[in-house]
Amino acid sequence: MLFCTQGQEFPLALVSLYSSPCLTLLKLSVNTLWSCEYQGDSMLIFIDVKSIHSVVVMIPHAPVVDGRQASKCFFLVEKPGFDVAVMAGVEEEISAEGTGNISGDSTASTVV
Repeated sequence: MLFCTQGQEFPLALVSLYSSPCLTLLKLSVNTLWSCEYQGDSMLIFIDVKSIHSVVVMIPHAPVVDGRQASKCFFLVEKPGFDVAVMAGVEEEISAEGTGNISGDSTASTVV
C-alpha cells in the first residue's frame, strides 16, 4: 500500500508475525523445519517495503511434538528466486486488472 502523510508517500507492506520456531522440531530437523505458531490479527504490522530482504510463505501443518498435536502451526518456506530477481533488476508492475508486467529496470519495486 502507499501511505501518504504531509505530502510524502511511503510504500508499506502488511506482514504477519509468527512465534519463534518449535525448538524440538528445529533440533530434530537439524535446523531445517521452522515450525511456528500463527499469532492472529493482533500481530499484523506494516513495514517499509524497502526493508524486505526475503519473501516467505507459511505452510499449515499439524506436527506431533512430545506426544501431542500442536495447533495453528505453519512451517516456513522461503520464496526461491526473490534475491536473484532483486540482483538482476527485475521490476514487476501491477496493472489495474491485477496482472503483473515484468520489465528489466534497475530495481525491484513490487513484490507480489
